[in-house]
Amino acid sequence: MDAYPPHRVGLTRARSLGGPGRGSPSVSCSRLRQVQSILTQSSKSQPDGILCILGIDSRYNEGCRELANYLLLGLYNQNASDFEKTGFSEEVLDDVIILIKSDSVHLYCNPVNYHYLLPYVAHWRNLHFHCMTENEYEDEEAAEEFKIASFVDMVRDCSRIGIPYSSQGHLQIFDMFVVEKWPVVQAFALEGIGGDGFFTMKYELQDVSLNLWNVYSKMDPVSLESLLSEVRSLDCLPTSTLHRD
Repeated sequence: MDAYPPHRVGLTRARSLGGPGRGSPSVSCSRLRQVQSILTQSSKSQPDGILCILGIDSRYNEGCRELANYLLLGLYNQNASDFEKTGFSEEVLDDVIILIKSDSVHLYCNPVNYHYLLPYVAHWRNLHFHCMTENEYEDEEAAEEFKIASFVDMVRDCSRIGIPYSSQGHLQIFDMFVVEKWPVVQAFALEGIGGDGFFTMKYELQDVSLNLWNVYSKMDPVSLESLLSEVRSLDCLPTSTLHRD
């Protein structure tokens, strides 16, 4: 169900958010492989894929956002003012669904945020885009149906799906019925364009937050640079601030 990539109209606006720095594509690919390693562990209960849904479609789940930021090198950690400069709403920029499998990745996006995502994901192996053209996307009803159909198609070959339910330091008790209430997951049950039944009845869901936190803790060039930046910022603080009782 992959659509052709959208036209390059609006790419100048897309660049206003900046892009990954030198060496970042290799780091992004390495981070993807680290996440995929969770799916290749010798366990009978290991998931077939890890599902990451951003924005309103996951009710702004922080675990999903954290995974996206890990893979996309902090793209969604941009300041609100940076996103405002693009001229597009946060809802449009957050319109992303990622399904990570052991040997491939499915990525749903729209023709607006496609341009922001591409520099970060272009080097991922076996990447399948689900994206409309700009003209097709102008029909809001058709765009919503395409998203649901893309979601259904993504998970078709899975039986167990991992959910990055909690962000680091904010562990929550996993509740699959909360996931069922996520808008795009609810839409899975729609007759005609959905997946013929409730998502949580068709797939076994499991929380992979702890597995992902172990992955996030591994140092790489980008996380090292981030750590060094924090140290440098502390060095800039007045001595009286650092030694205050």
